[in-house]
Amino acid sequence: MFESFIDQAFRRAQENGDLDDLPGTGKPIKPSSLTADPFAHTFAESGAMTPFGMLQVRIDEARKRLAEASDSEQRRAIQSEISALETRKAIEMETWKRYS
Repeated sequence: MFESFIDQAFRRAQENGDLDDLPGTGKPIKPSSLTADPFAHTFAESGAMTPFGMLQVRIDEARKRLAEASDSEQRRAIQSEISALETRKAIEMETWKRYS
């Protein structure tokens, strides 16, 4: 029987006990965490993010700073930062769609 490299690695990890006592083992996935993104649950549990997810966090942080800024020059700088981050996020998402 043909066994892929991933299947072999997974089987070895199981045999070695590397997968024992993992957080959430045996617990069902909460229906509220199921989305169209197949990796969303994994990212949420591990704290890992896609490149565009990390950019969104930076955008959100910049928007908070913008809301608190009162100096017009500082506000313009933050608005420019947000614009650049949103452009970068759009490029990352387009690249992801094109090559995945």
